[in-house]
Amino acid sequence: MQKKLLTMAVAGALAAPLAAFAQVTVYGSIDTGIRSQSKVFTGVGTETGSVLSVEPQGKKSNRLGFKGSDDLGDGLMANFTMEGAFASDTGATPWTTARKTIVGLSKGGNSVDLGRDYTLAFDTHGIWDPMGHDYGTSVTGQGTGVAGTRFDNSIKAKFRFGTGGIGVQYAPGEQAGSGSAGTATAFAGDFTFGPVLVGASFTTQKNTAATPVDTKTTNFGAAWTMGAFVFRGGISKEDVDAGNETQQIALGVQYAMSPTLNGRLGYYSNTVDSNAGLELGTAKTFVATLEYTMSKRTLAYLAVDRRTLEGNQITTLDDGATGIGVGISHVF
Repeated sequence: MQKKLLTMAVAGALAAPLAAFAQVTVYGSIDTGIRSQSKVFTGVGTETGSVLSVEPQGKKSNRLGFKGSDDLGDGLMANFTMEGAFASDTGATPWTTARKTIVGLSKGGNSVDLGRDYTLAFDTHGIWDPMGHDYGTSVTGQGTGVAGTRFDNSIKAKFRFGTGGIGVQYAPGEQAGSGSAGTATAFAGDFTFGPVLVGASFTTQKNTAATPVDTKTTNFGAAWTMGAFVFRGGISKEDVDAGNETQQIALGVQYAMSPTLNGRLGYYSNTVDSNAGLELGTAKTFVATLEYTMSKRTLAYLAVDRRTLEGNQITTLDDGATGIGVGISHVF
């Protein structure tokens, strides 16, 4: 009898945490491959060489996260997400970098979230980015026009209606004695017209200087689905008051060759101009990828890129650098 009671008590103790966390989902991705990169600066004069490396996140950024929802009744939900990053090649500890940490409320297609979150510019840019924000290792300046990818201290609201939606985002600067230093304000919208999805955003950020300087970020683009093809393209600009202006034009096409084989071609052109209108540097990237779906959650990929670099865009790689990578990406 005592053994039976003890067994029931242990079972109850184990079941309680499981019930408490029944609404929580553990998710993430792990991506590792092999990459060969040419024309990498050696640090000795202007000499360059090739590097063979085991590369994390050749396609998809590695992440580990927890998300959950609590039904408050009448369609109102309380939601949270905690997501961190890790390096699959070295085993660097997860949560070294917090990718996303938010808590908020939602009802239907409308939501309000607080915490560290993706910028509205990043959300919009993903509509028309040829690589869908993947293959960042292969693209020079892929994040141009996204206002920094994430905002700390973000207050972000999204509203859906019919075939469109709008978003508003604000991040207080949290600077004592200054109401505007360090702040960020953003607006975005996306609309679907048959097979065409269009998106645009505008962001203003102020630095924490005694006299804050504005950085304005604008992006606009579209994705057009036509049978097995998806065509994407857009333009983005980042303009610093009395500073440099960076512009990116991106064009690409995706083709589903079969249910398990998918290819993409992308072209990115980045130009950096001074406040006086002088060109400081350019970076042009051609990238081609091929993905083979091995299962619902696992795929193998091949990525080839070629870069034309000038001026201040020549940093770690020299003009004419070529990269070839193969890897496996798994999501869970």
